Amino acid sequence: MNALDTILLALDHIETHLGSPLRVAYVAAAVGYSVYHFCRTFNQVTHHTPYDYIVRRRLAQAAGALLDSDPGGRRNTLDVALEYGFNGPETFSRAFRRAYGISPRQARKAGRVDAWRTMPRVTRAHLVHLHKGAYLKPALVERETRRVAGVMALLHAARGPETHEREEALWTWLEGELAVEKASLGGGERYGIAYYGAGWEKRGYSYLAGVEVPAGETVPPGLAAQVLPAGTWARFVHKGPTRELGLTLDYVFHTWLPRYGGGLSRPLVVEQFFQDTRHAECVDGKRAILIPIREEEERH
Repeated sequence: MNALDTILLALDHIETHLGSPLRVAYVAAAVGYSVYHFCRTFNQVTHHTPYDYIVRRRLAQAAGALLDSDPGGRRNTLDVALEYGFNGPETFSRAFRRAYGISPRQARKAGRVDAWRTMPRVTRAHLVHLHKGAYLKPALVERETRRVAGVMALLHAARGPETHEREEALWTWLEGELAVEKASLGGGERYGIAYYGAGWEKRGYSYLAGVEVPAGETVPPGLAAQVLPAGTWARFVHKGPTRELGLTLDYVFHTWLPRYGGGLSRPLVVEQFFQDTRHAECVDGKRAILIPIREEEERH
């Protein structure tokens, strides 16, 4: 059995024992590895330590249990903490705040936690995507303010075929608008701008298919204008079709961003398309994925 299949078995074992006493040594034994070899292999394959992954998956399940419970408090924090392997409410609350930036009580009152902080179950698709190459290693870049004009719609939070079809419809609409207006914007950089406002997990996110507006140019009638702010951006490269974009975003938000230690300065995810690769099903297509991040000093 190769390393990928072994770690997938380990991930399955973890998932089915999140509510049980679960130590890294137990998982290693379940797949026939020494603790040292298991930790090393797990990190190489997933880019997480086993302990970090277990804690974050437990917190994700615990957050769901808190939010699903009766607002009157039928299931208190202690019950949820103990159910998911934490020693008590204090330990649980500290880990919860580190993961989500708010306390369990605040999360219950708000009725939500930040979905970008909630660790999903890692699948074979995630791991295969992760090891396609070094393209997921980001560059931190300083970018000036840019104006983008385009067409916008509210899209479903779950990135499925219907969402991708609607994105493609927006791009078709944009190109039609530019052709009718005979706008000089037609040769500009294409940007897909996703805005994740509060509660987007339920309401969806807004997506603008747009083109950069050069300084001095007027936005054509019928197009919405958006400003990409100046600042520090983390620039990744996504390789492959749009339907795999969620795998890249999972890596960015659940693996890279927690290690970086900061957060988003604004709830934006921006796609910058390279020439001739904007079509959603371009298998070898590349696009830059840009997220605005807080400066180093802002994180202390």
